[in-house]
Formats: sequence, structure tokens, C-alpha cells
Amino acid sequence: MNVTLECIPCYIKQTINTLAQTDITEEKAREIIQATLPLISNLDPQRTPAENSTIILRRANELLGIEDPFHKAKKESNDLALELLPQLKERIRKSTDPLLMSLQIAVAGNIIDMGILKDFDVEKSIQEALAKSFTRDDYVSFQQSLNEAQEILILGDNSGEIVFDKLLAEQLLEYGVKVTYAVKDQPILNDATMEDAAYVGMGGQIRVISNGSGFLGTILEDCSPEFLDVYKSADLVISKGQANYESLEELGKDDRRLYFLLRAKCEIVAENLGVKLNEMVFCRS
Repeated sequence: MNVTLECIPCYIKQTINTLAQTDITEEKAREIIQATLPLISNLDPQRTPAENSTIILRRANELLGIEDPFHKAKKESNDLALELLPQLKERIRKSTDPLLMSLQIAVAGNIIDMGILKDFDVEKSIQEALAKSFTRDDYVSFQQSLNEAQEILILGDNSGEIVFDKLLAEQLLEYGVKVTYAVKDQPILNDATMEDAAYVGMGGQIRVISNGSGFLGTILEDCSPEFLDVYKSADLVISKGQANYESLEELGKDDRRLYFLLRAKCEIVAENLGVKLNEMVFCRS
């Protein structure tokens, strides 16, 4: 998925959101924003929004002198998700289709991404999300493929929702498959890292690996050989969130192992998916 002109305001907004995690002065924040703006004119329009966003955000972090500006916010979102875990486990237990429910919970958890920077009723929003179905729904074909699969790779997205991804991974284990969960190697925005995985207890039968990259999304040419081996050998790949969709959507047109699980949180992604803003999908490209 290539960038559009509408992506440019998002680069700036993401930078402002990053700066808002710190206690720097407004004057210093203005300096950093002004220092990152010239980078925009040199971004490759043939690259994905996730790649170009990363270039801007890395520079902002360098100017801040802070490796992980979202560290505190990520812990808060993980704690919030862990508080909700018992009632969500009960929903899965009582469901007539536990796997489908765990998929809905995993994508509903993406609402936490919206709640990090502002006052937001996450619990209410998750309940509302669970009352809806996927607008694009390839669950039946996924079930058919799952019956023949031996290895599944989940490409993680944000902190907080990693807790709900754990519920999904646990359900997949019930099908007798090997499940690997991939996180970012370096902090970028509020994306989950190995630290988050350890904090929320992702592990045990679920293998957790770093993808070797600090880019938003999954940029295969920037990933580690270990991750690429797992990616290539997986029978199914569940790609979580917008940035992973942005970076893998084109590949998914030929690679039918890829299933995208996300909420369309921007107009460009929604249009690309053929859905309305904030609708949820579980689909192939």
C-alpha cells in the first residue's frame, strides 16, 4: 500500500503524539517538529506509509534523546488490558465459537491504541466492538486452512492488545498447531516489544520472537534471518493492525497464507479495504 498526500498530516500528528508522552517544553517540541518537517519532502512516495512514518519518528526520538517515549503509556495499556482479561476469557469460554470470539476480541483490543493519548472508555468501546461482526470476513476459508496447518505466525501490533492476542494464540493452540508471535525488535510508537510480551505473560507454548526490525509494520527486507525463516515456513500468517496491513497488503495478493486482522482507523486504509472508517475486518487481500 503506497502513500498518498493524506498521509502527510499523519506523520506530523504521530510526531506530536510522541512528543506529548514527554515533559519537554512547548518551545522544544516546536523545534523538533520543525526539524522533522524537511524529511517529508525526501520521503519515497513508492514506499508504504508505515516505512515513511518510521523515518520521521526515529528522527523525533533521536532529537528527544529518548529511546522509548511511549514506555509509560505502554505499561498503562498493558495493565488496563490485563484488568479486562478475566471477563474476556469468560466470554470465550461461553462462546459457541471460541476461535471466532478470540479473533473478535483480538481486533477489538486495537481500540486501546486510540485510548493511549486521550480520555477514552476502553471497556465500553471493546464491548461495543464485540457486538459487531467483521465487515470483510474470510473466517470460513481461514478455518479450512487451519485444519491443514501445522505452524501459524501472528504478527503483533500494539501494547495492550498484545494481551488479547494471547487469548487468540491460546485458542489456536487448541487446534494442535505450533504458534509463534512476533514483536518489534526496537521501540516505535506504542508497538509491542519483547519487554511487553514478557510483561503480559506471552510465552510458554506460544513461541515469542523479535522480527529484528524497528520499523512500523513488517518490512521484510529489514527483518532478521530468524524471523524470515519463521515467516517463510508458516502455513498461515495472521497480520495484526494497520501498519502490518500497509506493509504486507500487496504481498497478500499473491501470498494466500496472509490474513489481515484490523480495524480501519484511517480513511485511506478503509478505502483500500473497501470498508467504512473504524470497521473491523478479518480478510485476505
